[in-house]
Amino acid sequence: MAKLLNRAVPAALAALLLPFGAAAADADKVTIHESVTSAPPHFTIIKRVWVEDWRSAFFVPTYRSQEEAAAAFRRHAASLGGDGVINFGCYNRVISPHPPAGSPLSCNGTIVKFR
Repeated sequence: MAKLLNRAVPAALAALLLPFGAAAADADKVTIHESVTSAPPHFTIIKRVWVEDWRSAFFVPTYRSQEEAAAAFRRHAASLGGDGVINFGCYNRVISPHPPAGSPLSCNGTIVKFR
């Protein structure tokens, strides 16, 4: 049983993180928008990241900075054929009125294809 778990846990983590680690040629062309109002008006939703995924009930990746998260979201969007992320936001995982610098961030957003 222990051998099975030793193989299953790394495989499960790799499956969760694969889209964010995959390099995409057009990732640098993906635009990030904190609000839908700053995005072009017509788009098709491809995927809501870390909002509607069942895995988010058990695991959500964290990032050291908003820039690191934006880069990961750009790669993920490009790997799915998207060219934008709307409603992108990052939230501090440390519950405190003044979280320490460098605290882990959880982020979410919606990958879209602009028309």
